[in-house]
Amino acid sequence: MYQRSTRISRMYKKITAIKSLVFFYLPRQYSTQVRVRFAPSPTGKLHIGGLRTAFYNYLFAKKYNGKFLLRIEDTDQERLQTDSIENIISSLKWAGIEPDYGPHVSKLDDSAQGRPWLQSKRLHIYHEYIKILLDSGKAYHCFCDEARLSLLKRNAARRQEKHSYDGKCRHLSAESVQKLIDQDQPYVIRFKLEDRDVFFSDLTTGRHKSNPYKQEGDFVLIKSDKFPTYHFANVVDDHLMGITHVLRGQEWQLSTAKHILLYEAFGWKHPVYAHLPLICNNDGSKISKRQNDIDVLTYRKNGFFPQSILTYLSTFGGGIKINVLEKFFDNYKKVVEKLVENFDENQMSSRPVKLNPELLNNINRRFIRLRLCSDKKERHEMANELRELVRDKFNIESDSFYLNESYLINVLNLCQDRIYTLKDLVHDEKNSFLWRDMSNIDHLISDSMRYNLKCLVKEIKQFLNQSNQDFENSSLNSKFKKELNDLFKKKLEPISQDGTKVNYWKLSRFLLTGRLEGPPVLEIINLLGKDNTIYRLNIAEKILNKI
Repeated sequence: MYQRSTRISRMYKKITAIKSLVFFYLPRQYSTQVRVRFAPSPTGKLHIGGLRTAFYNYLFAKKYNGKFLLRIEDTDQERLQTDSIENIISSLKWAGIEPDYGPHVSKLDDSAQGRPWLQSKRLHIYHEYIKILLDSGKAYHCFCDEARLSLLKRNAARRQEKHSYDGKCRHLSAESVQKLIDQDQPYVIRFKLEDRDVFFSDLTTGRHKSNPYKQEGDFVLIKSDKFPTYHFANVVDDHLMGITHVLRGQEWQLSTAKHILLYEAFGWKHPVYAHLPLICNNDGSKISKRQNDIDVLTYRKNGFFPQSILTYLSTFGGGIKINVLEKFFDNYKKVVEKLVENFDENQMSSRPVKLNPELLNNINRRFIRLRLCSDKKERHEMANELRELVRDKFNIESDSFYLNESYLINVLNLCQDRIYTLKDLVHDEKNSFLWRDMSNIDHLISDSMRYNLKCLVKEIKQFLNQSNQDFENSSLNSKFKKELNDLFKKKLEPISQDGTKVNYWKLSRFLLTGRLEGPPVLEIINLLGKDNTIYRLNIAEKILNKI
C-alpha cells in the first residue's frame, strides 16, 4: 500500500513538473511578456461559456502582468450577425473584463501589437502567408466540387470508416492548376499533411498524441470565397500577435494537432495550450449561443451583479487556490483583484461542469449582503440602482416616499435574506406592497374576513395614534409584539362569523400589504414607519367601509 502511494506521489510530482515546464516556455519575439487573446466568432450573443474563456485569459494575463487581446474571428460570413460584435464588446465591458487591445480600443502602438483586430480586415495577410505554403509545396489547390466530396463522405459512411479527403488534387501539375484557375474553376486551398503522430502538452489535460492525416485528411486553409478557415487564420494571427498562451474551450482540443503542424510548416514555435472544461446544461447537453437565457447581457437584465457572474465562473474550471464559497470576499470592489491574486493555472481542471443557477442565485444574494454592510458610498450606489428599478416599474414620482434613500436601504435590509437580485424587489408580485398603497385590495376581501378586518383596522389605528413608541426601532419589537397580542385578545373576537379561529397577525399583514403571507408584521411597520403605516390603514378602512 505504501509503495502504491509513493508511486502516485511521484507521478503527481512528475505531472506538476511537466506543467511548470510547459508554462515557462514562452515562444517567439514576445517571450518576455505573457500575451493571451479572446477570439470569439460574431455568430450570436456572447454566452456564459464564452465569458468564462475570456475571464480565464484575463486572469492569466493580469497575474503575469501580460497583455489581453480581443480578436474578432469573423471569417464565417454565412453565419455572421452584424450586431454580435457590439454585443461581445458590451458584454465584456459590463463584466469588467476590458482588453488591452481590440477593435474598440484605440492606442498609438496598435499596429505594432497586431492590428487590425477583425479577421475580415486581414485578408491580405492570409493571402500573403498562404502563398508561402503554396510555394514551399506544403499546400495545394483543390478543385473537387461538392458532389464529389459528398460522395466520398457517403462511401466512408457505408464502409463505417472515418470520412477523410482522399488527396485527389495533391498531384496536379502547376500547369494544370493554372489552367483550371484561368477557366474560373472554383477551388479551395488544402494543407498537405504527412502520416505522422503529433505530440503536445496541455496545461489542463496533460500529454496528447494525435494524427490529423488519419482523422480527416488534408484540411482546408482557404475557402472558395477566398476567406481563410478558422484553423489557418487562427494560427497566422496568434503568431503575428505574439500570443504565448492559448486558453480556450475543450471543444478545440482536437484541432490542436492541426494547428501545431501549421506552426511547423511556417517554421514557427507554437504557443502553450490550455483547454478549459466543457460547460453543460443540467441535462448534460452542451450549452449553445442559441440559448437565450445564458447570454451575458441577459444575466445583467435579470439583475445579477458582474462580480457575481465572475465569482460563479471562477468555479467553472478550477484554477483558484481558495474556495470562494467558503472564504467569501470582504470587498465588493476588489473581487477581480482577489481572483487574480489567487489564480493558479496549474490547478485548472479538465472535468466538465454543469450550469448551476441555484449557486449563482446564492452568490448574488451574498453580494447583496456584502454591499449592505460595506461603506456608506456602496449603500448609496445600491439604493440608486434599486431606485431606478422602482421608478421604471411603477412610474413613481421622484419626490415619493418610496424613492427616499433611507426607505430604500431599509427595504434592502429587511429583504436581503428573501431575494436573490434587486429585481426581485420590483418584479416579484409578493413584494409589490413595498412600492404601492393598498387601493387595489377590495377584490381580495372575502365575506368571512370583512367584519374582523373592520374591527382590526379601527383598533390598530387607535393603538398607533395613542402610542409614543419609535416604530422604526426594531429593538423595541418584543415590547410592541406583546402590546399587540394583548390588544388582539382583549378587544377583538377570537372567532370569525363562519366559526373559524381568527389569526389577527395575518389580517394585520393583509391590511398593510394586501397579502396574508409575507414578512413579519412588525418588520413591515418598522419599514414603513408610523405615518405611512397609518396612511395605509386609512386606505384599507375606506375600502372596507365601501363594501
